[in-house]
Amino acid sequence: MENAFAPPREQLLEALGQISPLDIEPLVADQWVMVSLLQKAVRRGEAETAQRAAFTLLGQKGSAIWRRFMVIAFEDVGAASPDVVSITVAASTDPGWRKACGGNLHVAVQLARILAVAPKSRSAEHLITSTQNHPSLARPRLLLAAGELTDHLDTIIDAKVSLTERALAVWFASGIGRAVDTRAKGDLPALLEQFRSLGAPDDLVTAAGTAAQKTREPITLMVPLVWLASQAGEGPTITKSEVPPSKVVDGVPMYALDKHTRLGREAIRRFAVENEEVRAVLARYVPAGRRNEAAYMAAFYADAAPLATQLHWAGADTLEGLVTETDLLMSGVPPEGFAPLLAACRANLGHLDEVRARVFIRQRCLASGMNSILAVG
Repeated sequence: MENAFAPPREQLLEALGQISPLDIEPLVADQWVMVSLLQKAVRRGEAETAQRAAFTLLGQKGSAIWRRFMVIAFEDVGAASPDVVSITVAASTDPGWRKACGGNLHVAVQLARILAVAPKSRSAEHLITSTQNHPSLARPRLLLAAGELTDHLDTIIDAKVSLTERALAVWFASGIGRAVDTRAKGDLPALLEQFRSLGAPDDLVTAAGTAAQKTREPITLMVPLVWLASQAGEGPTITKSEVPPSKVVDGVPMYALDKHTRLGREAIRRFAVENEEVRAVLARYVPAGRRNEAAYMAAFYADAAPLATQLHWAGADTLEGLVTETDLLMSGVPPEGFAPLLAACRANLGHLDEVRARVFIRQRCLASGMNSILAVG
């Protein structure tokens, strides 16, 4: 079944190759904040912010931005927009292609916009994280890990097998990102042919294979599987949701300061102590030594994970619930604490943003002062 949500490939190529570069001002923040901002702005559909982040990050990290674009495409766009994923892989892996389309800066800025406005799906990330880590899947992980390659390929096409077990079979069959001790070596070409035999779009399968080799991230190979799952039963739809507002400091939304950044972790730790409601929930449900981890993860779900426009299909909500359980359990939160902790963080995002802004501004002042000292010296 053809995916009706992504714009035609020709339209994407035209948008990437012919629109004139915008007059974009770089942002002032470290590279880790820029990486986070690029990905979160894409999730929220904030095209201008994503473009400014890409502009800044290209100057900071150079060619490393292309791997980041591929990760974003598979983690956040995925099965909702296969053509966007294919274009991202083409742009990110072929310097000659970028040169023909206007050069690195032009392509990075326009690719950020294309990713931001595309419909999203995080189901591939939900699937790989859950299958790798959820306690309920410990036995299937052990059993499938002991199997041979042919067993994994057969499991992938077995409609009677659960999606999570098929995902494990994909992971083991790929040989990508696996543990060192394995009985059967992966066979990526055979896995890709299995996807094609099931009807996954050829461009998407090819892009997934290329990205798997370039990034060594198994999430890339979850996207064709999610696409196949999303086409089963009633047709998928695109839904729109409101994302939480965020305080902006000199063009940088504070949602960028999440658990993946040093400044974000510092701010979340302070928030978890300062905020009475969050502090009480953590004290009630989470052991003292795990409270920072729990706060990091709850804050992530409060304002770093939401999507503005996303693919909804029959299994999407189940997968989202499974990955939420996985992440919170791994962060030390017991099941009875899930809802209270998430609710407390969501209810106090204004306070969290205030703390983030203090931390962010203080760091900018320190960096400015150090630059002044170096200039004088």
